[in-house]
Amino acid sequence: MSLEIAYFLDRDGTLNHDTDYVHTIEEWTWCDGAIEAIQWMNTNGFKVIVITNQSGIARGMFTRQQVDDLHAWVDADLKKHGAWVDAWYIAPWHPKFHEGLDANLLKERKPETGLFLQAAERFNIDFSKSYMAGDKISDLAPAVELGMKSFFIRSRHEPNADKDWLRANGIPILDRLLDAVKIPYL
Repeated sequence: MSLEIAYFLDRDGTLNHDTDYVHTIEEWTWCDGAIEAIQWMNTNGFKVIVITNQSGIARGMFTRQQVDDLHAWVDADLKKHGAWVDAWYIAPWHPKFHEGLDANLLKERKPETGLFLQAAERFNIDFSKSYMAGDKISDLAPAVELGMKSFFIRSRHEPNADKDWLRANGIPILDRLLDAVKIPYL
């Protein structure tokens, strides 16, 4: 079986505007160019895989079902544009709300690599030819560890980002996800 290439994406701040704990359709607002970027990824043979930390579930702010329902709506909205996400991977955990749960579950939460490795196994992904885009260092650290080319997408979190870390890892800072797919691929 041949290896697949993937475009891993963070959710909040990369695909949709991050207004803290987005979990309803009413709260979802697409980032400029996100749909077009996903269309490009689909057209160019990438598996589109979203990996998102959703600690609001662990915090009791909303349920996993609410997140799944939102993602079903996003999938339906993308379908109207001839685009799709191949898989959603959700880490509902948070270390401060993990009493009595298996500590290994926290390896699913970014900046750990657990969900990336699960996706790679499922889709037979070659990390060395795959990409990651996110708006926080914690989104990109696992991608760097796994050998993926990464892109930092500006959001409200940019002022807190370690620009030295981004430079040291050769990660460009871009205004939007659509800018990442416009960079020539070698």
